Amino acid sequence: MKLKRKSFIIINLTLLISFILFFILTETFGKKYYFYKKNSELNQVENSIKNSSNYNFSSDILIGKIPILKDNFEFNNQLKLSLFQKDSWKYNFWFGNDALQKLDETGTITMNFQQKNLKSSFLIRVFKKQNNFIVLCLPLSAIEENLKLMRTFSLYIFFIISIFSWSVYTYYFRKITKYISNIELSLDKISKKDFSEVELINSNDEFGNISKKLLTVSEELKEYFEFLNKKYESQKYFYNSLAHELKTPITVISGYTYYIKDILQKEDQKYCDLIINECIGISQLAKKFQLLAENFKNLEVSNFYLDELVKSIIDKFQLDFSEKNISIEFHSKPIEIIGDYNLIKVAIDNLISNSLKFAKDTISISIYSNDNDIVFSIYNNGANIPPDKISKIWEPFFFIEKNSKVDNWGFGLSIVADIIKRHNGNYKVKNKDIGVEFRIILPKISK
Repeated sequence: MKLKRKSFIIINLTLLISFILFFILTETFGKKYYFYKKNSELNQVENSIKNSSNYNFSSDILIGKIPILKDNFEFNNQLKLSLFQKDSWKYNFWFGNDALQKLDETGTITMNFQQKNLKSSFLIRVFKKQNNFIVLCLPLSAIEENLKLMRTFSLYIFFIISIFSWSVYTYYFRKITKYISNIELSLDKISKKDFSEVELINSNDEFGNISKKLLTVSEELKEYFEFLNKKYESQKYFYNSLAHELKTPITVISGYTYYIKDILQKEDQKYCDLIINECIGISQLAKKFQLLAENFKNLEVSNFYLDELVKSIIDKFQLDFSEKNISIEFHSKPIEIIGDYNLIKVAIDNLISNSLKFAKDTISISIYSNDNDIVFSIYNNGANIPPDKISKIWEPFFFIEKNSKVDNWGFGLSIVADIIKRHNGNYKVKNKDIGVEFRIILPKISK
């Protein structure tokens, strides 16, 4: 739901609920509060009379005085005469025996009498003072009519406030919506690496501060990406140039070494073999540099079956497996993947080549998928990786130990890491009780 619509619903629901609550509270407590205030008014007058002999009050309260009488009829007759004199016949109220008994016991009583013919009512209090009864009569407006009038008036007020609130909301929220749209547009540009100038919001509040910070972030990201692009190009040029520069002299050295080997005595040919092995190692290093340069190119995404790719790489290494007496196990079902075929091939090739270097006699490969990912797992039963070095093996130029029997320049796993990161995947390594397991996790991409 859009923020504008959500805010509109919330504001109007708040107004409606407030209006309903007002009516409920008015209906429930309106009369009680009205009588409470009128009783409080009578309390003040009563206290003043008890503490003073002056009965002159600038109030609507009628005050009368009658002698203390026990007879019910005489009491009510004298009470009316003391309050209304000649017009007492118009008013209809009566203190019964129970009321007089309570008055005698407590010294005071308050009763409300409806006057239907007059459409009004009276709140009458009688209390003792010395040898007399003091009578206070407070005329009450027709409370039902007042409450009805209040409800009608409140309804008008509700509509006026609603129209006013909606007008203010519409005006103000248009500004907020514009600010949010500007911020959203700026963020969208930044997410697409478009660092054109962010539109500043001319507002001395949080929106203005956010737009200034977005402008700062955009400028910093622009500088940073320009720096990365330059570094990217320089690294690409460096790796490519280095690979070509190494290739030519190594080819020449290898050729002359083979020639020299043919003219030497058999016992001296071992020195040429050493030179040739080192040339092969440097040649492989040049290929690694070429792979690094290739890794900088844009991904060429296509659909292919990962299990078929892995099987083809295993077939390529079959001669190496046989020479080292290594048993290879491969478990997989057909699993389709979307990615750069050539780069994924390089990553799998490097992981198998790495396991081939360190395995004693067993390599196990499996491919499986779950709800979100495709997992390639390769296990070899070689030595464990030292715990203090296990987090560094993905770094370029890092190797656990230099071994003359193993061609190890410290590039293979770093290339794997770069390729998998470019595919938004993840890579892991874990020491087992015997051996080491490598995993690469690639996300499933819906077609």
